Amino acid sequence: MTLGAPWRAVGHLVLVLLCLSMVVPLLVALGMAFKPPNEVYSLVPWPQAPTLDNFRRLFEQVPFHLYLWNSMATTVLRVGGQIVIAVLCAYAFARWEFPGREWLFGAVLGAMMVPHTLTMIPIYMMIADLQWFDTWRALVIPNLAMPFAVFLLRQHFRSFPRELFDAAEMDGAGHWRALWLVVLPNLKPVLSALAIILFIDCWNEYFWPLLVTDAPESRTVQIGIREFLEADHNDFGGLMAGVTLASLPALAVFFLFQRKVMDTFVASGIK
Repeated sequence: MTLGAPWRAVGHLVLVLLCLSMVVPLLVALGMAFKPPNEVYSLVPWPQAPTLDNFRRLFEQVPFHLYLWNSMATTVLRVGGQIVIAVLCAYAFARWEFPGREWLFGAVLGAMMVPHTLTMIPIYMMIADLQWFDTWRALVIPNLAMPFAVFLLRQHFRSFPRELFDAAEMDGAGHWRALWLVVLPNLKPVLSALAIILFIDCWNEYFWPLLVTDAPESRTVQIGIREFLEADHNDFGGLMAGVTLASLPALAVFFLFQRKVMDTFVASGIK
């Protein structure tokens, strides 16, 4: 049963309101990032006399370029490692027959249900024993195993046509070549969507970097924004400049991989 025109109009209105609830805060932050101090409290969202002084003060008061570099480098390393590990584990669970496979996958599902905050204390103690404080290793290595990524990819591997695996085996391809040359090129949509989720999750993380980093040269951008706010409680223009810069990488990754997801679907439909 198709919905009538009034219900479609209501649905479109709800979608527009949801979009505005996400876009308007970004536009307000962007506008305030370019406002001079005398316009910060103005209700007009866009500055009358745009200035870059907010960005200058931001980089003068805190080493924000180091925060951006640390966040970008550790996020790329962490997300890349999470995807590689998840691909290998999911392929093993989907394609290989070995004793205890279902029990091990059940353990992966169980790990998804454990709140991350419950595992922070033992991981923190391990980091302390290894003396990894203020290092990229503390930010990257403890978070490489992502049960959700393994579960998501395993379900897609199981739905992959078995005929393609059989054809690859007849051509002499082993599991390794079948995985990288046959399976992954046909799973670009789910890999792109997973990359978006993992990147945003890592980029926006606040509590764990706060625990394991203390030196300014090892902090991430989220901690850097808080440090700038503590240095000058009233500089909302500089604060919004930091928020704007911190938002750009996540937005860029979203739009980049979203396009790849849509292009892959379109190409599949044409074929």
